[in-house]
Amino acid sequence: MKTVLLTGCTSGIGKALSKEFASDNHNLILVARNKDKVLELSKELSKKYGICTYPILCDLREQDAYQQIYCQVEELNLVVDILVNAAGFGIYGEFVDSDPVLQQELLQVNMSSLLCLCNLFGLQMKKRGRGYIINFSSISGFFPGTYMSSYYASKAFILSYSISLARELKPFGVKVLALCPGVIDTPFYNKAKADKRHSYLLYRMPPISASKFAEKAYKTIKKEKIYYKIIGIKNKILVFLSIFVPKRVLAAILSWIQAKK
Repeated sequence: MKTVLLTGCTSGIGKALSKEFASDNHNLILVARNKDKVLELSKELSKKYGICTYPILCDLREQDAYQQIYCQVEELNLVVDILVNAAGFGIYGEFVDSDPVLQQELLQVNMSSLLCLCNLFGLQMKKRGRGYIINFSSISGFFPGTYMSSYYASKAFILSYSISLARELKPFGVKVLALCPGVIDTPFYNKAKADKRHSYLLYRMPPISASKFAEKAYKTIKKEKIYYKIIGIKNKILVFLSIFVPKRVLAAILSWIQAKK
């Protein structure tokens, strides 16, 4: 029985994926900042699937969040076989009108915390000669994201970083995968203020359910794929076509897709 450390587990893709791991007999270290939600999920999964769950309260917006998580895992005397960095958020609107503090938090959660968790737990995996790191990028990582520029840029970072890390760790028996979903029906867009009240994005790019995505993603994880994986035929076509379109034109297309209401 393997142990999975999963961030961003209390809603959306992270929550749906936690259920996939639990149903496949994996123990779970559940990392979240909402105490009630993570405890509720922990009890639910433990009771339903008969696995061990370890809730860890931590806010990834804090600079030392990765150290807090690492220390608590050490105190629990647990070995992380699979690290899943699913936590992340976006900000919708014109960048120069946004809150710089919130933009810093986005970079901290989406990039810095992910990078540091990969560093600490990746080193352990390298020493053991086995392990699997799964980072959540997006098809956004292939595009310049007008009105969500920092979010799209963070996903491009995760994609490039994960591919490079996969190559570095491959000789040591450690696998790294960047998952690239498209538009998923989660609270993400509501929190980012990019939902149907504010943007045309969800009209022009209809989302699929988080559970449906998690089911497809878990099939990829079971095969222990590395480097990156674009989930969904439509998303693969969009990314393929983007190769032939200049970035400035893609930025214009995204400004139409994600236009303000």
